[in-house]
Amino acid sequence: MVLRRAPSAAVEAALVFSGFTLLAIVATYPLIAAIGNQLPSDVGDPVLNAWILAWDAARFRHGIERLWDAPNFFPYPHTLTYSDHLIGIAIFTAPVQWLTGNPVLTYNVAFIGSWVLSAGGMYVLARSLTGRADAAVIAAAVYTFAPLRISHTPHLQWLMTGWLPLSLWALHRYFATGAWRFAIVSGGCFLLQGLTASYFMYFALLPLALVGIAELRHTHVPARRMFVQGAVVAVLLIASIVPVARAYYWNRQQHAMRRSMEDITHFSADLRDFVSAPHQLAIWRLLPAGGSDHELFPGLVAIVLGIVAVSGARRPTTMVVVYAAIACVGFLLSFGPEPTAWGHRLPFPGPYRLLLAVVPGLDGLRAPARLAMVLMLALGVLAAFGAASVLHRVGARRRVPVAMAMLIAVIAEGWMAPMPVAAFDPAGDPRDRGAYDYLRTLPAGGALELPLSLEIPAREFLYEYMTLVHGHPVVNGHSGYLSPLLRYLGGGHSPLQDVDHLDAALAMASAIGVRYVVAHPADFEDRTIYDALMQTTQTHPERVIAVRDFGSTVVLTLPYEPLPRRPSDLRRVPPSTMRVTASDGAERLPFAFDGDPDSRWLTGAPQTGNEWIHLQLDRSRDISMISFTLAERSFGDYPRGLGVDVTDDSGTRTVYEGPVLPQFVQGLVANAEYPSVDIVIPASHVRAVRLRQTSTTHSFFWSIHELQLWER
Repeated sequence: MVLRRAPSAAVEAALVFSGFTLLAIVATYPLIAAIGNQLPSDVGDPVLNAWILAWDAARFRHGIERLWDAPNFFPYPHTLTYSDHLIGIAIFTAPVQWLTGNPVLTYNVAFIGSWVLSAGGMYVLARSLTGRADAAVIAAAVYTFAPLRISHTPHLQWLMTGWLPLSLWALHRYFATGAWRFAIVSGGCFLLQGLTASYFMYFALLPLALVGIAELRHTHVPARRMFVQGAVVAVLLIASIVPVARAYYWNRQQHAMRRSMEDITHFSADLRDFVSAPHQLAIWRLLPAGGSDHELFPGLVAIVLGIVAVSGARRPTTMVVVYAAIACVGFLLSFGPEPTAWGHRLPFPGPYRLLLAVVPGLDGLRAPARLAMVLMLALGVLAAFGAASVLHRVGARRRVPVAMAMLIAVIAEGWMAPMPVAAFDPAGDPRDRGAYDYLRTLPAGGALELPLSLEIPAREFLYEYMTLVHGHPVVNGHSGYLSPLLRYLGGGHSPLQDVDHLDAALAMASAIGVRYVVAHPADFEDRTIYDALMQTTQTHPERVIAVRDFGSTVVLTLPYEPLPRRPSDLRRVPPSTMRVTASDGAERLPFAFDGDPDSRWLTGAPQTGNEWIHLQLDRSRDISMISFTLAERSFGDYPRGLGVDVTDDSGTRTVYEGPVLPQFVQGLVANAEYPSVDIVIPASHVRAVRLRQTSTTHSFFWSIHELQLWER
């Protein structure tokens, strides 16, 4: 009798890697056929992530200098933290970007690699736990081809999930051996998973903690050694995570980057979601679709094998119980703070609500439904145990065909035929190439691409991406969060849609450092806005230095006109020393001086150009600045034109005349909740100040939430 010798670990690893790579290429076909100029799924999130990977690679060449200050959402700092930074991916793809200079190719290498890593990571974990290569291959397919994972095809960071099972594998090996290398590998893989998708800094702790607690009961590693090794790994992890956490924390504090309860609830799982799947799937296309965060069907074979693992033996093994517990906890937490079933809210809160109350920073994560990936991880392991149980029961002759049947069934459940792809030129639209080549030669300065298209994210993703070509930071962008300025400029109160005052909009852009406006005429839904913009360049030549028309794209060069700096040695004039009168809303004037930024004075009618506020002082004072505060509900109520008159012993004179939009937007960038409009005037001893609203609008009032005079 001749015994077959099992392949060596190196041969097995080579076979597994080769097999998973080939399978990934086939599963993502036809991406490989044009890997340098098309993207999987669409030109939304893949464009964003290709841009982030390219930006990371560029910063790595400079020792990560200014890594967080990505060239989107100008003029804000640390804008890379508005989304996942993808450092955990970029450290591997940066050489591809450096060698090819092609962000699309780099992204696609990572995309195909994510399938290999996820399958390989689960294979290693399942192989270690079951001792069977055939069961491990089936588990790898369950984890990689799960319908809920396929629904995240546009989200690279949610495909690159292979580090988590590798971290668990190393944790199991550590408790079995007590070896330093496994403790370090487990921590390192956790770090890489967290640096790939920030959600996993929280979500990965669930399976790691439950596995660690279970393993503590059986390990023979001395407690003292575990404490020392755990402490060292923890210190290394903290040292690695702190610089990233500091950048995100800074933005969280500066711009209140927290998700509302409404947002979190909307992106929590509904029980219906677990029978919803992407419509692109060959088999499950008839299941209802619900969008990537609401398509959580794990696959029928995975569910059946998981049930077999839990119930197929009289007494399930410890690891079956542990991973079943991980699956259950991930499932329950995915429902978020307010569980629902088919749209109906259940009469009890979810455990996620408690976590929101006690875990720092958890309210920065929008989608609890993504905890279904933890469920999928556990289900992959349970599928391995279930497959091992089935294969153990069948005869040796039928073992291979049964394993192949299970493998084919699992892959078929997550198969898209073919993978949807979208053409994308890494150098941008050829029609715009002349404009961007010209822009690349111009001096440094911010840029604003028009029209703003917050309801068409693909356009904003493209504007971000093109910073790789022309090299200027842009006001535009789209990611997990939007800047307050972009939300304002792209909203219903946008001055960029006020065709009667586009000269003020250009002055606003100049004041915050925008040197270039790039307009795409064919993209304007309302062509009158573009026509008014071009007319403004004629009627207000002082607002524009140069206009270059490239056919499909027009580039305006603006002068740099920074606003006067606010003097540092000022003190507020007490409201009690002023007698205030107004042309309109006299009964509401006290609200402008009550210290409550949510109350306001307002005219109660659209601006006509005849409104005024008069402030009579108790004595002559050296007034240097007038400031008034607005709030989000009154962002459209700034005066379209403002005159400031002062009265002293020699009479009355005008010390300011012009738009206040530049000052308002500067205040908005500094404080998005209550922006302050600061009008700096020549210091002089005056007895009275008169504010005149000098222009008109069709619908907006003149509102002031707080009005202040400042003296030296």
